[in-house]
Amino acid sequence: MATDHLNLNQSLVFTNDKCIGCNKCISVCSCIGANVAEEVDGQNRISVDGARCVACGACFDVCEHGAREYRDDTERFFEDLERGEKISLLIAPAFKANYPEEYEKVLGGLKELGANHLISVSFGADITTWGYLNYVSKYDFLGGISQPCPAVVNYIEHYVPELIPKLFPVQSPLMCAAIYARKVMNITDKLAFISPCIAKKFEIDDPNNGGVVSYNVTFNHLMKYVKEHGISGPLKSGEIEYGLGSIYPTPGGLKENVCWFLGDSVFVRQVEGEKHMYHYLQKHKDWIRDGKTPYLFIDALNCSSGCIYGTGCDADKAWSEEPLCALLNIREQSKKSGKNSAWSKKLSPDQRLKQLNKQFKDLNLEDYLRDYTDRSGECIYETPSEEEKNTVFERMDKFTEEDRKINCSCCGYDTCEDMAVAIYNGFNRRENCIYYIRKQVESQRAADHL
Repeated sequence: MATDHLNLNQSLVFTNDKCIGCNKCISVCSCIGANVAEEVDGQNRISVDGARCVACGACFDVCEHGAREYRDDTERFFEDLERGEKISLLIAPAFKANYPEEYEKVLGGLKELGANHLISVSFGADITTWGYLNYVSKYDFLGGISQPCPAVVNYIEHYVPELIPKLFPVQSPLMCAAIYARKVMNITDKLAFISPCIAKKFEIDDPNNGGVVSYNVTFNHLMKYVKEHGISGPLKSGEIEYGLGSIYPTPGGLKENVCWFLGDSVFVRQVEGEKHMYHYLQKHKDWIRDGKTPYLFIDALNCSSGCIYGTGCDADKAWSEEPLCALLNIREQSKKSGKNSAWSKKLSPDQRLKQLNKQFKDLNLEDYLRDYTDRSGECIYETPSEEEKNTVFERMDKFTEEDRKINCSCCGYDTCEDMAVAIYNGFNRRENCIYYIRKQVESQRAADHL
């Protein structure tokens, strides 16, 4: 299928030939200019500007035509395995929840194809929890924003850079698992992430993360490949025991982990959802930046139902309760009965925290920290002057205040003024305004009756 005309090489999310230019993707997108209306072969088409898109996945949810696709590293991963590359797997906890019956068979099949170590990122999430608790304690870092979600990180770096200092510098579960694999397990293989998330590709390729992970292999593309090629093998699972890091894929999973160690009196603000999350950050950015929040931190997720229903998951599972129920079972299995574990049900939160610090006493917190980059320069747009805006409106046959405040949203924008700004910046075309088209039809009809 044909792909986007814009930023072909850098856009993870792209438009295929099924696009009919209905504008729904524009209406749900939180990133100005990420969706661009073009005329292609005489038809309206909404392409993706990869420099502005954060891969939140909202357009996938709303597009009933199947016009959006995404890129990951699945094919390259299998090609490299076949060539004999040494590759170990980092497995998202959501994989077992999404495929409880197939999980171990698939891992066994990948092992037979040459995959080396199998490491659950649930263990990396345990390190992340340890990192958050110790970073807060060491640096009195209150009111920060959690960072396991790369779409949220990407949005802040591009659209709310003033909040970069409020992003926790502690690495995500994926990166914590990868760093542990390198520094403690001395694994030199390439690392592939079995992933529920399109946007993890941004995190993996971010120069700030040093290329420690090489592949983002999403559930959806992986399982299609597995079924097409009949990949299966003896039952295998992860090599490292883990605790409540297994519940990070649920909404508030990080929050629940922190409360496990600090008690339920700790207040963590939970915010999720492709539209709600980014509106929240924009609306409250000054309050968050200035440290006026009463929260220990903000647990921020792009996906409203968590990573178990992430953007790289099988869309058919989006309305199924089975992954969530499976993850809740995994949560209970992660809790221990003895008193020598950080995951003991019998210990107090304070006792659990002591056990957690004992478990990771040989780790260096600084090894699990990262930097961020202000990328707002990549998505600058211009605000037209009143005179320039007036010129755009006149080209749209909008001459009165009433004409300029119809706000029907058919173009995908909330207001006519937003559409005028989009046209001024080249993100859209006047031909995408239903009012303009109607005026053209009315003018032609009047001319035909002369």
